[in-house]
Amino acid sequence: MAYHKTWRRCRTEVHALAAHGSSSDEDNQVLERTHYSSSGQDEHLGCVVASPTSAHTDSSDIESGHCPSNSSAILESDFNSNLEDDDSSGGSDIELDTNDKPDLDDKLRKWATENKLTRACVNELLAILRHEGHELPKDARTLLKTPRSVVDSEKCGGEYAYYGLEKCIVKILVKHENFVEENNSISLKINVDGTPLYKSTNDQFWPILVSFDNFLPGVVALFRGKSKPEPLEHFLEDFIEEYSRLVEEGITYDDKKLNVHIMAFICDAPARSFLKCTKGHSGYHACERCTVRGGYDGRVVYNTVEEITPRTDEQFLEMAYSPDHQLERTPLIEFGFPCVTSFVLDYMHLVCLGVVRRILVYLKKGPRVCKLSIQLQNRISDNLKLLNGQLPSEFARQPRTLDILEKWKATEFRQFLLYTGPVVLKGIVDENLYEHFLTLSVAMSFILDNHDDKRNEYLPYSRQLLEYFVGNCQNIYGPTFNVYNVHNLTHLCDDVEHFQCSLNELSAFPFESKLNFVKKLVRNAHNPIAQATKRMTESEEAGAVVMVHGNFKYISVKRKDSCFLLRTEQFAFVKEKRDDGYCVCDITRKRHLENLFTRPCQSMLLNIAFITDDNIGNCRRRILHENELYRKSICLTHSNGFVLLPMLHGEERQ
Repeated sequence: MAYHKTWRRCRTEVHALAAHGSSSDEDNQVLERTHYSSSGQDEHLGCVVASPTSAHTDSSDIESGHCPSNSSAILESDFNSNLEDDDSSGGSDIELDTNDKPDLDDKLRKWATENKLTRACVNELLAILRHEGHELPKDARTLLKTPRSVVDSEKCGGEYAYYGLEKCIVKILVKHENFVEENNSISLKINVDGTPLYKSTNDQFWPILVSFDNFLPGVVALFRGKSKPEPLEHFLEDFIEEYSRLVEEGITYDDKKLNVHIMAFICDAPARSFLKCTKGHSGYHACERCTVRGGYDGRVVYNTVEEITPRTDEQFLEMAYSPDHQLERTPLIEFGFPCVTSFVLDYMHLVCLGVVRRILVYLKKGPRVCKLSIQLQNRISDNLKLLNGQLPSEFARQPRTLDILEKWKATEFRQFLLYTGPVVLKGIVDENLYEHFLTLSVAMSFILDNHDDKRNEYLPYSRQLLEYFVGNCQNIYGPTFNVYNVHNLTHLCDDVEHFQCSLNELSAFPFESKLNFVKKLVRNAHNPIAQATKRMTESEEAGAVVMVHGNFKYISVKRKDSCFLLRTEQFAFVKEKRDDGYCVCDITRKRHLENLFTRPCQSMLLNIAFITDDNIGNCRRRILHENELYRKSICLTHSNGFVLLPMLHGEERQ
């Protein structure tokens, strides 16, 4: 290597100089000690930097022929000139070796950021490492590259910081440079939502988040106050002004111009009402997609089955729905943004936290027409317990019982709707209720499928299933069940048709994760905006995690991570994983796969299958490449066999 060649040349020249000044062995030993004395302090430059003891020599040493100090100076000068020569000739080994200190800085920075360590904790560690001889900053703020100041302002009744839409987009592009090569435009997804900062006060964050192409969202602006930011015009003015400029000029990145436009706003119902200045979800004319008027039965319900008139973007821009639906003009109208079709009915809030939770609450403690006995509830909980530990590693949570239903998260309601619900309810609840639940599960499975051809083929069927589900909710759960969320199931397929994509791509799940991340950046009540801004900057400096595209990440011989659907609609169980990317797999035979249910359709239409214990032992063994494993699947114990269900979403752990 160039480094060692340089070292040997320097060493030879120093020995020659030493021999010229003195021929004694003692002098040579002194010179060699000069070469090696600093190796404990600097591993890579130890051969050229003199030790502190050898550097302090008086004139009598030089006069008597001992020249450690002088030879050290010659050596250092010669070594530096050699370094310059090597650099000019393209030698890069020395450059790599001398970069060890920044590498340690980077590792410490990433470690401290990912583990959310306090400044005092990092300072203590830095003091210990500096005492051991490492050249590191004294203060954590230097190591983490914490900004010295944060620019914010008083606005909308609270504190407001605007980071910039273009800056946010560029930060995302830096981590995904292939996107620039493959695309000419950026379709933005915008999220605005509020989250409480503390349990004991009304302090809350209202960030503006942006994402595109399923990348992790970034923060464009952040508001902190006692209530939502008002007036809306002031809250959005910086965002709208910059977006208007980007629409006209685009973004130039890596010498390529990218056009920018907003694809959709993805928010929950209160945030949509706030941005559009419309009636809230508890109003009689709350529906954003049609002009239906709700009735009152202890709450506003939508039990009407009459023909309804859809709302249009043109009439919304003309304020045609005022005053029943529109309360005032939103600044988005002045911008000409389509406020009906481009505001997504987010299925995370609408279906998971809305309808599925409502179903389970009614089964647990609803009216007598649908409430389950304690014995049946316990049987369902026992079934859920049996499935604990069987979900793949992509899931953030394993199944929990109905006893703590109020603690369930949105991912758990999605898990119940698509995977565990059809298994644990089978044979326990009434057949009509089970089939009614399956209509919702099947419809959502179709419109969540990322396979475009299959999703578009069964989109009309999914619409029929959702309309049937909503129309029969009164008969199953009583007249008070059909609230705002349930009614909007009939409009869910409109978004799939309009945007020509799966509901997974129009989901608030990644935005909610980002919102929770921003909230956790605040460590105390003093100046939350500055805290969050500094922590986000530190996280960016440390290097953020890039989202992994695809349906699965974990491949293992463990049963929960070994089941995969193939393109032949057979299932493969990984028995051995090789280093060359190939796997030894057991492939199921199609004739051994049975339907888990046959109504409202055969489960095999969704690639949901049941296989007995005997048949799972009669599989064919083949060697497959990892690329042939089409979709990660779930293998759940049931009766005398297993239920196999393909995953319809990506990794929950981000």
